[in-house]
Amino acid sequence: MRGGANIKTETFVNLTNDILFKYVFSHEELTFDLLKSFFNYIGIPKEIESIQVFKDYSIYGTNMEDKVFYSDIVAILEDTEYISIEMYTYFSKEEYMKSASYLSRLFANQLKRGDLYTKAKKVYSINFMTGNYSEENKDIVNDYGFIRKIETPSKDNEFIIMYLIRLDKVSKIVYNKNESRLVRWLRLMKSESIEEMESIAKGDKTMEQAIEYVDAFLKEEGTTFQDKIEYEKAKSEAKGREDDKKETAKNMLNKSYSISEIMDITGLSQTEIEALKK
Repeated sequence: MRGGANIKTETFVNLTNDILFKYVFSHEELTFDLLKSFFNYIGIPKEIESIQVFKDYSIYGTNMEDKVFYSDIVAILEDTEYISIEMYTYFSKEEYMKSASYLSRLFANQLKRGDLYTKAKKVYSINFMTGNYSEENKDIVNDYGFIRKIETPSKDNEFIIMYLIRLDKVSKIVYNKNESRLVRWLRLMKSESIEEMESIAKGDKTMEQAIEYVDAFLKEEGTTFQDKIEYEKAKSEAKGREDDKKETAKNMLNKSYSISEIMDITGLSQTEIEALKK
């Protein structure tokens, strides 16, 4: 299955590390499979034909002063529904509010001036976590549907939905080769060794491909995991700063600032600013 891994780490690192998680699930075929297994698990007949997947997805507000959110993974389905996917090593009120903010803005950003509110499509937030947030999450998948808090409509009536998935619950389930595909994915994420990952993925081309991507993440000769983490973190932060500059420039153009003023404030070149007009 694997042509010799180049992974050089002091200790094994699994897919609960958000940097590695983002890299692996930035590949559309893996996120496609993960989402199909998720919707099958929760009993929602969701036919997914195709998706677009974005890593470190920038979710902007409408004003220059608005905080910019960066989701680990955003999947856009063919019906233009949005799914924000996050991996958390720790989940507290701060992380809950963070995911709720992502959801709200993804939902609101669908609408342009003059649009009817009914034009907005559903948005989902799927959060992988360890622990029992707020002492309420008793199941592997916990539904924080916003409507269902005050009434009991059919599942199809939800339009802003947050799911919290407890990875720590998986280790308490007796292993079964015929278990649901979502549980198998969760076991792969929680593996404590590369050998355990290979055992879980054996015979499954998609999951074997996930392990290949883990290898590819550290393919440079002599690269340690920490080196790669620092590199990817710096790259994400640099991308975020560049995106912020361009978004600020767009807002300034809309407010009729001069090119020279925009150059002074953002540090972008005249050519970069002119390109934003197109």
